[in-house]
Amino acid sequence: MGFEKCPLEHAVYKKFSGNSTLLVGVYVDDLIITGGSSKEIAEIKEQMKRKFCMSDLGLLSYYL
Repeated sequence: MGFEKCPLEHAVYKKFSGNSTLLVGVYVDDLIITGGSSKEIAEIKEQMKRKFCMSDLGLLSYYL
């Protein structure tokens, strides 16, 4: 999928795509996916769904 592990934060992965950056934060079995392009976020989510058993809980409303 082309993500690189962030050297300063072990639970963050980044991907640069054109003019956009995608970030994935991982905690146990939860992911937070963010970026500048909703189209690219949707594409990454579909790629991940094909590779892993996962569900999309929608937009993040809060986190601890």
